[in-house]
Amino acid sequence: MISVFTAAILCGALLYALRGGVIAGGPVSFSGFNGIGVVFVFIAFVFAAALLGPAFGVSLLISLFIHELGHVLAYRMLGHTNTRIRMVPLLPGSEISDKPLTSEGEAFFVAIMGPGLSLAPMVLALALSAAFSQTAPGFAVAMRVFAVTCGALNFVNLLPIWPLDGGRCARLAASSFWPGLAPGITIFMCSALAMAGLRSGSIALIILAAIGAHSLLRKSEPLAQQMNANNALIALAAYTFTFAAHFTSGWLLLEIYF
Repeated sequence: MISVFTAAILCGALLYALRGGVIAGGPVSFSGFNGIGVVFVFIAFVFAAALLGPAFGVSLLISLFIHELGHVLAYRMLGHTNTRIRMVPLLPGSEISDKPLTSEGEAFFVAIMGPGLSLAPMVLALALSAAFSQTAPGFAVAMRVFAVTCGALNFVNLLPIWPLDGGRCARLAASSFWPGLAPGITIFMCSALAMAGLRSGSIALIILAAIGAHSLLRKSEPLAQQMNANNALIALAAYTFTFAAHFTSGWLLLEIYF
């Protein structure tokens, strides 16, 4: 139970650190709560449940909600009072805030906060799974499914491929050291994913490689204030830690489908 107590302290510390975003501004609304959004979410749930079962489908939706909530809290901590949670994040026009970000540091903070907020509930779920494996095996399995699903979802999201959060983080950090490095990172990652997909026969990896290759055609507009080298190093350290933590938790699921 020590691990559960430690994980609970981690969750409490996270809530305390984010208290400004929780209480700031007006109520949070939902974006995409319409016919297209509901159908998309329903299809995602059915597809996920058909692959691994209903528990996986529910865990995927909860993980996505926590991830999007992290982005919303980041905006609110930056002073954006009118924010919304996106049901379908990648649909055109599904913006969290109507107010634009003004610096690369703010953009990086928003991008990393989705996976960052997911760390605490993922760790708590892993601790609960281990603690109740003997006394409540059904509950332990449900917690493990959630932790693995949460880790896999956020690991894929942190891959340095645009328009995923990892692609945004890679471009923002690279622009502080070598602006021309970002396309090279994308080309390397897409090539590695394509080769791994062809060798293993994984359609998912090939699709990710195609999405990344298509992103090379998109040029992001530079923000008014760039990160300096010191802040960029701190940002890269946070990205690397978050990336590794989610990979560790989601490896079992990633091993099956990727």
